[in-house]
Amino acid sequence: MERWRGRVALVTGASVGMGEAFCRALVKHGMIVVGCARRVELIEKTAKELEGETGRLIPMKCDLTVKSEIESMFRAIKDQVGGVDVCVNNAGYLAPQQLLGGDTDTFQKMLD
Repeated sequence: MERWRGRVALVTGASVGMGEAFCRALVKHGMIVVGCARRVELIEKTAKELEGETGRLIPMKCDLTVKSEIESMFRAIKDQVGGVDVCVNNAGYLAPQQLLGGDTDTFQKMLD
């Protein structure tokens, strides 16, 4: 992990669960982590908890189903840290439905 110290990681779905855990681990290993999710206030809380660690967590609000928010997020990343070296594409949506009997609109939402 030493070679990644100071490099930039983008973690989607960073507000809770595995996304939050990825953020914590990468920051502790010295990475600059841009954490994005719809509930940015949860990422902001995590960022405060990680103050003083080797790396840092930059919270960003982004709903990955909204193209304009994705474009805005990447512009902000470019302006603030220059770009992304690692992407942890963790965000997701799951609706427990059977494949043959499920609603196609829900399946499309999962794909988006």
